[in-house]
Amino acid sequence: MHETDDDIPEHDDSPLPTQDELTVGVEDVSLTPAEHQQIKDLVNHDLDQIKQYDRRYLSVGAGGSTEAASRRQTVYDKLNARTNPPAVAFRLEDYEFTADDIRLWVRVFDILCGRATHIIAVIEDFDGGYVWELGLLFGPSYRDKTWILKRAYDDPQTEHNKYENGMAASHVELLVTSSRCHEWTDAETLREAVENIP
Repeated sequence: MHETDDDIPEHDDSPLPTQDELTVGVEDVSLTPAEHQQIKDLVNHDLDQIKQYDRRYLSVGAGGSTEAASRRQTVYDKLNARTNPPAVAFRLEDYEFTADDIRLWVRVFDILCGRATHIIAVIEDFDGGYVWELGLLFGPSYRDKTWILKRAYDDPQTEHNKYENGMAASHVELLVTSSRCHEWTDAETLREAVENIP
């Protein structure tokens, strides 16, 4: 299903927030000096590296060295290669946060969501660490710029087993049933689904 022009939100031409505006919420969080610097470095890097692009795609989904992560990388690469308008794709892991930094992830993810013009979630199930990211994307502040590329399975039982996480399903039901959710079944249909994202 293709979006009509009426379904696509207007491009936000408002000025980009300054570093101080982006870090104001960080100032009130109880962080160690090293953690505080790590987040400020992220904000500086973010502003310096992506603010020049008209389209900023935050890619969400499976990480690590898995086949699912490879498929997410395909989406990332296709979005990052767009030139009309100029586009950049980025991910939480691009900023070198490790498992040791897990308590910073929600705050960093929130900052990255705020910087993105489009948030693209590539999902194959409701398992894994990225499910909490989907819960955050359910919120009204991000829902309107979130697009879901959801893997569909031929076997109904497999489909049920992959998406039976009740907590995740209740948080993201609106996301996966909206007109911004595009299903795919293999690498070829995943590449085609990416074309539905403006």
